[in-house]
Amino acid sequence: MLQRIDIEGPSFTAGEILSPCVLAIGKFDGVHIGHQAILAKARAELASDSRAGQVAVLSFQPHPTYVLTGDEQYLRLLTPLPEKTYWLEQFGVERLYLAHFNQVFMNTSPEEFLANYLLPLGAKSIVVGHDFRFGQGGRATAEELAKLCQPHNIPVNVVHHVEENGIKVSSSQIRKHLQTGRVEAAEALLGRPYGVTGLVETGDKRGRELGFPTANIGKLDSYVLPKRGVYVVAVDTAPYATSGRHWFGVANLGVRPTVDGVAEKLEVHLLDFSGDLYGSTLRIQFLRRIRDEKKFASLAELETQIREDVQIAREMLGMGQTS
Repeated sequence: MLQRIDIEGPSFTAGEILSPCVLAIGKFDGVHIGHQAILAKARAELASDSRAGQVAVLSFQPHPTYVLTGDEQYLRLLTPLPEKTYWLEQFGVERLYLAHFNQVFMNTSPEEFLANYLLPLGAKSIVVGHDFRFGQGGRATAEELAKLCQPHNIPVNVVHHVEENGIKVSSSQIRKHLQTGRVEAAEALLGRPYGVTGLVETGDKRGRELGFPTANIGKLDSYVLPKRGVYVVAVDTAPYATSGRHWFGVANLGVRPTVDGVAEKLEVHLLDFSGDLYGSTLRIQFLRRIRDEKKFASLAELETQIREDVQIAREMLGMGQTS
């Protein structure tokens, strides 16, 4: 099981060095295919270096872009911490060092970063992306890190960026795809469908009255959410879709303009399901976008549209006609 160690600052006592590791450094929000390439290189380094006992990651909290710019969209993440921890473990990480990104950390010089973090963390080899920056103002590059580490016999491996259809894979690009509802494009960069995990809460049962009962998913404030609209989704009772029961469904993400048009909600109608999911934790993965959210003149028109959405979803999924 992955071990997580929170770092509030250079808090290691003099001479204390943690067990040796291959250390990958980065934000790792999304753990997308570019991040996966870095982690694959770290695993390869571990296999070739008998001095290093584990693959470890040094990452940061909160998101550095939020701290640097105050842009509140970065309070929402592609992979909030529990999810990032899970995916890092799936790709061979055994230790996660989580540094508190604050003014003290931001003002750390490159030399202090090496002395106060990398050496005490037991780094025997380091892996970073080609655009890695560190030190006060982000002024130092991966090449400069390699020069600093050379006297300590710590190799620095720089992984070139990964491209998909000629575009650099990045967390920012995935956010852009989600903002425009391009969930299939986001999936290509993640290497898996984009998903959120939330708790089924009691709703107003409006969907049930229309003949399409929905699970109302709450506790999503920490996630980047796709553009408002109607989606084909996969739904699992396990947090990260690796086990548990599995369904497909149709999800509406938005403010329900025909009904109340106030609070943003994620409502999911599960195909071929009957039962009670209140209080359950569900994993919702966005597979295809059907349409924009829109306001209808009546609930009868809304019901007709939902019926059409369900049929479209079945056709997309190859599930045939509504039973």
